[in-house]
Amino acid sequence: MQAVLYFSDKQVREKLFAFVDAAQGPLLVAGVRHGAAMTRAPQAREPFAALEDLFGHVLAQVIVADEGTTEGMWRDPLGDLGDRLYPEDKKRAYAAATGYVLLEGGKPRAVVRKHASPAEDLWFLQEALSRLSSSIPAPDPEKRPGHRRPEPAPKAPPRYGPASDSGAPEKPADPWRRSSAREEASARSRARDPGASGSAGRPGASRARAWQADEATPPRGSRAVAAEPEPKDPWTVLGIERSTPRDEARKAFRALIAQYHPDKVAHLAPEFHALAERRTREILDAWEALERDAD
Repeated sequence: MQAVLYFSDKQVREKLFAFVDAAQGPLLVAGVRHGAAMTRAPQAREPFAALEDLFGHVLAQVIVADEGTTEGMWRDPLGDLGDRLYPEDKKRAYAAATGYVLLEGGKPRAVVRKHASPAEDLWFLQEALSRLSSSIPAPDPEKRPGHRRPEPAPKAPPRYGPASDSGAPEKPADPWRRSSAREEASARSRARDPGASGSAGRPGASRARAWQADEATPPRGSRAVAAEPEPKDPWTVLGIERSTPRDEARKAFRALIAQYHPDKVAHLAPEFHALAERRTREILDAWEALERDAD
């Protein structure tokens, strides 16, 4: 069984808590971003689709989707769930809100953090689920993400050039001898074209100026590209100190995002609506940057 809840739903927190309280067997709760450009439904994305195909007869899933709209930006149902599950442990509450939390009978049993890819997440989720239900087999340990097979012993480096009759190692080439050969070749080239090194007013000056002009203009594709503006400091955007505890930072974030609620700017001109949306997105991006750093 799969259920999808959306941040834009005003009752999303209450519905999420109801699913948690009603579940009897293993229950997976996780959040995803679901923008307008994403064509696949949250439940059709990985690792949720694979979990449903493999263990849907045992496992129930609740996927909480953040559409990134202003209607749901001030809500944090997963954060509220984390605080409810771990009221005395802020670190675990944060891990539950940002990862995959596995519950049974309304009680948290395991938290699996999100990895680099859905395939990696699936392996660790199956490992955690195998401890909760005998109906779910443990994953293949050989396929554990990050598992490396023993590397073969390095082969002896190949020998270059003919072997010496005496068995003595060959002497390395003299770099000064190569440098002298290049200088002699350059001198012969100057002798054939004495005007190549001339200055203005002498034969070869126009050729030198043309060479300088070519060097002054970089070839196509090598021109410098303007650097992108550096991202704003998330602590500055949220107006909090770097030493602010995580729970206080979350309260500051919620209070700040609430200032740009659509109801607060409904009486203003349309340009202020667009400004509020941009500011809301900036605040949300800053909070997500802090969450990534803390993960």
